[in-house]
Amino acid sequence: MAGTLSLSSAVQVFPCPSCGETINTSVQQCPFCSAPIDRATAAQSAAETSRISQACSDASYLKIMLGILIPFGLSILTPFLGLIGIVGFVFIKYAVPVMTIRWWVKYGRLKTTDSDFRKARGTVILVSAISFLVLLFARVTFFGLRL
Repeated sequence: MAGTLSLSSAVQVFPCPSCGETINTSVQQCPFCSAPIDRATAAQSAAETSRISQACSDASYLKIMLGILIPFGLSILTPFLGLIGIVGFVFIKYAVPVMTIRWWVKYGRLKTTDSDFRKARGTVILVSAISFLVLLFARVTFFGLRL
């Protein structure tokens, strides 16, 4: 069927090496500055752009996960929600450091001048520090077990 969209034909984008505008890998020349585009370089650049975007997204998820600790911690003190709060707090308390280590292994050596990636790295550094402190000092006792 010609002309239909397929999930397998995902659009890949990258910054033009000449002007920096975001363009599609399928073009042969930049529509903004008319610079010629090499297909192999475009594909490689698009893969790097995709990896940077994923690193930023994962850093955002880490920040959200760490933020969920507060409502779970408060719900421990609430009647009828205490058990849910304990389970959620303990899960997030250990999941955030594991996911942070995963982020550093996957994206820690990435070299780029992308400002969003710099912000994401800063976010992960902050989340790493806070989650380490939570891991060390936040204790929950559940049926005599210190978690």
